[in-house]
Amino acid sequence: MSRRPHIQQRRRFYVGCEGQSEGGYVAQLQHLCDAEGLHLHLDIDTFPAGVGDPLDRVSAALRRSALRARLRGAYRARFIFLDSDQAIAHPQRAADARRAAERTGLVLIWQETCHESLLLRHLDGHQARRPVDTASAVRSLIQAWPNYAKPMDAHALSLRINRDAVLRASAAEPELANFLRVLGWNV
Repeated sequence: MSRRPHIQQRRRFYVGCEGQSEGGYVAQLQHLCDAEGLHLHLDIDTFPAGVGDPLDRVSAALRRSALRARLRGAYRARFIFLDSDQAIAHPQRAADARRAAERTGLVLIWQETCHESLLLRHLDGHQARRPVDTASAVRSLIQAWPNYAKPMDAHALSLRINRDAVLRASAAEPELANFLRVLGWNV
């Protein structure tokens, strides 16, 4: 009688994403994790446009991750990518979001100022760039990466966002570095 081979279950992580751009980025991180030999699954949850301010997004992530955990099993950890410009625009709601996340173990990854700023810091020579607002972040990113167009899927991102680029950005972004360490990266 032959035995079935034991298939090790992947470690599951919930990753809430403000939009399609973040979803494409996290999908590219999944590809890079696979290439690193990390046995994990990033359960990407992209919020529809107009979900609201940071507290609305954190509340949605908590509800949606709880439902997904009930349906598919528990997560090792839960994360959410948020734009810090929204925290500046809604300071009280951002403070409430921080408290709700801390209380429930949801880890916030603040993108200073926005996702385009985070992507900019992946590019060689741009790690220290801190655009003051979304418009200047988009201009700076397009100047450094003329083919950038929002939103980019994992394949399009893979042309510029590779392992070295992620490590460059994580050196400038402590919350990104923490996320990668939890996943098993050596950063």
